[in-house]
Amino acid sequence: MKIATITWTLLFSALISYTASAANFSAAQIAQFKQLPQAEQQALAKQYGVDLSSLTGGSDASQKTPAQSTIEPRKLDTAPAKASEPQTNSNGLIDFGYDLFASQPSSYTPVDDLPVPNNYLIAPGDEIDIQLFGSQNQSYQLDVGRDGAVQFPQLGPIHVAGQTFKELKANLTHRIKKQILGVDLSISLGSLRTMQVYVTGDVYQPGAYNIPSLATVTQALIAAGGFRKTGSLRTIVIRRNHKVIDRLDLYDLLLEGKTNHDIRLESGDTVFVGAKGASASISGQVRRPAVYEIKPGETLGRLLKDAGGSSAAAYLQQVEIKRFQADGVHVITADLSRAKGRDLVLKDGDSIRIHRVSDQLQNVVMIRGAVTRQGAYAFHQGMKISDLFTNASDDLLPNTDQNYALLVREIDPEHHIKVLQFNLGDAIRSPLGKQNLTLQDNDQLFVFADALNVKAWEEPSAKPLVNQHAAANSNDATNAVTINPDSGVQVVNDKKPQPHFLDHSGNQQEAAGPDSRQNLLQPILQRLQQQAVNGEPLQEYVISGSVPYPGTYPLVEGATLKDAVAAAGGLLESAAKDEAELTRSVVMPGKISLYHQRFDLVKTLTGQAPDFALQSKDRIEIQRKTNWTVDNTVEIQGEVNHPGIYTIGKGESIADLVARAGGLTQYAYPQGAIFSRAILRAQEQQRMKMLADNLRQEIASLALRRQTTSAQYTTSPTDALKVVDDLNSVPAMGRLVINLPKILRGNENDDVSLENGDKLYIPPKRNTISVMGQVQLASNFTFDPSKSVQQYIDMAGGEKKQADDERIYVIRANGAVMLPNQSYWFARSSKPLQPGDTIIVPINTDYLDGLSTLSTATQIMYQLGVAWKAVK
Repeated sequence: MKIATITWTLLFSALISYTASAANFSAAQIAQFKQLPQAEQQALAKQYGVDLSSLTGGSDASQKTPAQSTIEPRKLDTAPAKASEPQTNSNGLIDFGYDLFASQPSSYTPVDDLPVPNNYLIAPGDEIDIQLFGSQNQSYQLDVGRDGAVQFPQLGPIHVAGQTFKELKANLTHRIKKQILGVDLSISLGSLRTMQVYVTGDVYQPGAYNIPSLATVTQALIAAGGFRKTGSLRTIVIRRNHKVIDRLDLYDLLLEGKTNHDIRLESGDTVFVGAKGASASISGQVRRPAVYEIKPGETLGRLLKDAGGSSAAAYLQQVEIKRFQADGVHVITADLSRAKGRDLVLKDGDSIRIHRVSDQLQNVVMIRGAVTRQGAYAFHQGMKISDLFTNASDDLLPNTDQNYALLVREIDPEHHIKVLQFNLGDAIRSPLGKQNLTLQDNDQLFVFADALNVKAWEEPSAKPLVNQHAAANSNDATNAVTINPDSGVQVVNDKKPQPHFLDHSGNQQEAAGPDSRQNLLQPILQRLQQQAVNGEPLQEYVISGSVPYPGTYPLVEGATLKDAVAAAGGLLESAAKDEAELTRSVVMPGKISLYHQRFDLVKTLTGQAPDFALQSKDRIEIQRKTNWTVDNTVEIQGEVNHPGIYTIGKGESIADLVARAGGLTQYAYPQGAIFSRAILRAQEQQRMKMLADNLRQEIASLALRRQTTSAQYTTSPTDALKVVDDLNSVPAMGRLVINLPKILRGNENDDVSLENGDKLYIPPKRNTISVMGQVQLASNFTFDPSKSVQQYIDMAGGEKKQADDERIYVIRANGAVMLPNQSYWFARSSKPLQPGDTIIVPINTDYLDGLSTLSTATQIMYQLGVAWKAVK
């Protein structure tokens, strides 16, 4: 063989300069090359850049026998079945199993590296690899010819076709060892033949396909592009020599992994896919909802198994089956928890739906509110509140209100509730006491936070989950309010005003926090309102007055006045404990009468007077002590001896305040005193907003007139809108015009009683006159009693073109407005100009197209400007 190698080396050297194509080698040369060891073949081919497969002519199965080109992979059709088909499902279910084949490449995968089984039949086109070692070291790659024989050097033709691979190895080993002494050998198969099979029926593209000799039925189906929507996965027939040799049900392969009927094909075999048979759909709480093909006699239990079984949330006691019959669609209910239901025989077109079990938690009690751990807790008989709260410091939040808690209990299948009230602190501290209520299954506890401290202890609260009970009996779903055992309560469309609270100074505050009374009571109250039908009384009451949390509360079972006071957070210091009032609604034929009763609050709460039970719609008014004031303060600034903030009592006046502040200094100008009040400030701000809105409407009308007429106007609406913007930007003062000199002289008619938040400013004397408005240059001038209003206006450059000289007015230092006339008014000695006065020259509203609101707006702005100027 070394000589042959040298010869081939020389031959390659000569030919490579001309071409590297195998076509330049003769058949004898190629045969001689094949007799070289495979390692030497590969080395020579690599050295001279020759394609080894082109010389051996069979090392690559794909080159040896070109396969028929197959179709391109197709996209998976996941669309639901047509409406005309009986297996149609309105939920958009796809047919089970078809995606496995439609999503795979249709061209076959080479199988040269797969192990060859011992029962593989040798046939023409196969390649046999023989390795000799011992007295000879040779490698041979022998092709099985069309006559079924291989040409073995030194031994001649050997017939091998029709033998199994096991028989081939035994026969060749026996003959070679017999004729060539001192050798051992190894036999394997190289490239395998391709074979032609037929795939027909309801496949994507029927026809003849060249597939590997080791291919099975499923590989032939993949080569054909899979199934049509009308093809059956359960009726696949394999024919050989005009006889049926096997049948394949792909559900065995897809659902159980059985491959015993996925047999290897032989050349000339036919794979036939029949039309799709009866089918049934299954949806809902199953693992694999889909449309399944069913065989005659198949049961509901078998279909459920094919669908992967039911999910954990499946309700098997009432499974819905829709079945087509001659007179329409009938509904059948089956119990899959029993053998009778599982043995129900299916029919073509059946639609099965397995519903979900109820979301209602069973055997639980719920806690919501100001606790460390909200949620569901397992219930057991004899369970009490103290079993849920073993340690107050660990189980409750620092701001928990331990004096008031509620237990909500459902009392009938319609989920009507009753409410019980208890003292949480007593229930924890005294497990044997009556406040430690015995619980029932599905009870819910509501623990409230002290709203005064909620912001200091903002603990995360569980978000409401889906309602446990749907409002099945409510025609308006938006008004449905239900209690959720997973989270407590969910409220929809609440419109009832809820409790607010007063701080300890008696000032009303806004409730806050997820665990406050406002948030937790809201759904309970609306649930009680829904129950008040068909003559049932509304189970709620109202408590107001000097309590921390006035508002509407649920009427608990056996509620008394003490319970109401505890619910409202107790009594404030301002409460008149010797007197309170109960208002009760008395239902009479066709009307309701109100009954009022006064009672001694302290005696009733302490047991000196009999306590009384509350009834539906009771109203309790906890009255405030006479003349009760706490921290009512006023402020005095400016030219007084002791300016500052002073606490006042009922009936104190401006004169009293000035006296307490040490009187006026020698520099004070009492004629210009500015007095402001909070309630007036709010009214003034509202008035300014109203004026701004009216002015905007007039400007809009002006713009419309300009578009519809040919009239000419001197000013655009844009300029007028600037006045509106100025009006909105000016802060309200809430000024009350006072005559401080008369007040200090003891004129009681001019004096004013003080209120909380009042402010008094006494400016220093300013010997000035101000001119503002539509003048050439707004300025301040030194006061000269001999000068008139017109002279001061002339000193400011005179009026502008848009000035309204007929409506000039003077704002006194104390805020009073003095309107002039044209008959020497300013020359009268009774009304001369005074230091600190401001002369206003307003804008001519006719100049701005007759905007009637503008004069009022500018007047307010000027007055405010003068006041602020005096303060500053």
